[in-house]
Amino acid sequence: MNRNRKKFITFRMVALIFLFPGFTTPGLCDEKISAREMLDLSMEELMNINVVSVSKREENYYGAAAAVFVITHDDIRRSGARSIPEALRLAPGVEVNRVNGNQYAIAIRGQNDLFSDKLLILMDGRTIYTPTFSGVWWPSQNYPLEDLERIEVIRGPSGAIWGANAVNGVINIITKDANTTTGTFVSVGGGNEEKAFGTIRFGADSDSAAYRAYLMSEERDGGILPSESALPISFPAGLDAPDNRKLSQGGFRADWAMNEQTDISFHGDLYDVKTGAFGSHVPQPFVAPTAPYETLVSYRGHNLVLKTDSNLSSETSMSAQLFYDQYKIDSIIFGEKRDTFDVDLQFNFSQLPRNLISIGGNYRASRAVIKDTGTLQMADDSMDLTSIFINDEIELIENRLRLIAGVKLEKNSYMKWQAQPHLRTIYTADTWGVWAAASRAVRSPNMVDNGLTLNKVSAPGLAASVLGTGDVVPEKVTSYEVGLRFHPDNNLLFQLAAFRINYKGVGDVHRETPFGVPAGVLIPIYMQNVLDGKAEGMEADITYRVTDWAKVKGTYSLLHQSYRPVASLTGDAQALDTVLSITKQSPKNRYSIGVSIDPVNSIELDVNLYGWNLFRDDGFGPSVNSYERLDARIGWQATDNMNISLVGQNLLKSTHREDVDSALEFSSLIQQSYYVKVNYHY
Repeated sequence: MNRNRKKFITFRMVALIFLFPGFTTPGLCDEKISAREMLDLSMEELMNINVVSVSKREENYYGAAAAVFVITHDDIRRSGARSIPEALRLAPGVEVNRVNGNQYAIAIRGQNDLFSDKLLILMDGRTIYTPTFSGVWWPSQNYPLEDLERIEVIRGPSGAIWGANAVNGVINIITKDANTTTGTFVSVGGGNEEKAFGTIRFGADSDSAAYRAYLMSEERDGGILPSESALPISFPAGLDAPDNRKLSQGGFRADWAMNEQTDISFHGDLYDVKTGAFGSHVPQPFVAPTAPYETLVSYRGHNLVLKTDSNLSSETSMSAQLFYDQYKIDSIIFGEKRDTFDVDLQFNFSQLPRNLISIGGNYRASRAVIKDTGTLQMADDSMDLTSIFINDEIELIENRLRLIAGVKLEKNSYMKWQAQPHLRTIYTADTWGVWAAASRAVRSPNMVDNGLTLNKVSAPGLAASVLGTGDVVPEKVTSYEVGLRFHPDNNLLFQLAAFRINYKGVGDVHRETPFGVPAGVLIPIYMQNVLDGKAEGMEADITYRVTDWAKVKGTYSLLHQSYRPVASLTGDAQALDTVLSITKQSPKNRYSIGVSIDPVNSIELDVNLYGWNLFRDDGFGPSVNSYERLDARIGWQATDNMNISLVGQNLLKSTHREDVDSALEFSSLIQQSYYVKVNYHY
């Protein structure tokens, strides 16, 4: 029995001990609420919720001048999702493709692959994207879903507030305050794919402070080997793929009120994730792979976040945040250790009549140490980032019409000062509102653009090297958006957003003319600003409470993209291949339909249907077919303290494909799955 397996069995034994009735402490947990109460409150809570991701301060969700969607705690719970990426399927405009048993490709409004680089992901305001490739290592982003308060999804550029990488959107994962999670909570479960999982959390509070601590562990099975693959070595189709995952994670959060004006939050996490991986790699340049490899990829890390919010006067408030983050990745292809320090400061002033002015600044220092392999080499590097911003919100008509204007100036080690402005306006009436926005954002070059060497071999003596030579300049994006919100009563909310995005200098790879070298023939492939383009589309979502015991939710996203080579590459055959590849990265249509029913006070029934049409049909490998995915959940409130759920996912087909192989990762077929979960509060 291996070490990880022993740890997990020990964890489950501890969980069972805690479940023993003798350990209960009635009255400590404030999360006791019946299923019917949750459904009745969700619509009213949604309309009155405050969001923080649009302007980095609290504002009413209904009055935000942006394409905002809030995935509530209740939405996550009733969806049956077992991870943050799976919960993101609930939002319109968000493309969630499960590449294999442990990897996801996630983007907003197009250009989606395993290394998507135009989306900013935050956890309680802490940036979790990496400047290595301007994306997210999704296997290491985990948290007990029961302790998530909500996920705020902002579609469209937010560079004027958040800076580079907030190009096509921002996703802010927000955890609950410690004073809402007092008492002891235990969750255990398992199934055919989600083999076993468990969480133990304890919290307590006093008059001015509260804290919680948690431990979680998961073991997930892998997918199925597909019959089609773009990798140079084939694998036996139909067998279990070795892309399983094992997770151990712990953390804490403390919140306290120093006085009536100042609140402080301090939290941190420690994690160790092992994911199975297999594929083909190059042990040294010009040596063709002869057999597939199977290995483990290790993700380890920790973070600490200190945040304070203070009302300095009746007209001035301040927020400050300091965080430290370290992660380590180790695989047969790539290894990295990155340390990041970040400090963020913001002041809000309301001294001027009908004006709310926000001024802030940010400094980040990040250092990466790289482990070179025969497949991938990259020099160690450091990145410093400095930014300042100002945003002014003017109330032109009291409680009706507002105008918001702002700009962020930002520079880092890979780009000079860049200005990212926005202009927004919103008009709200009692039952409806309309908004419009014009924004400019940039995607900063990263370490891959400035020093990558990736060796690929298709046959002995024939090799390709992907090279990042530092020639990539910032990608520039200009976006225009309009939106409508309609809320005629407490039973219906309808939102619609339409957009047009103009891209200038999209970064990608470009193949140059092969040339002979002593070991054979080399095809140089350079990271460059290859394409210009545009994207147009719309997104809609509706929430309708049919009766006191039934609710329907739906989303729809339409995306049309067109690209062309930059002027210097007009007519270039390789650039035209890249045009086709990027255009086909995302489906034109995505939708979701969810129905929640509470037939009796102790029973919950939930059904969620997701669908997309054909994409990745670019002729360079297998495509992703049109697909409908059906998930279902039955929940039973067995006692005031205990809830039992039975969840089935991907119920329409035994296996399906959601993405294709990338340069560093293989794809597998996603399987039908079932699991049972027991939550216990005391």
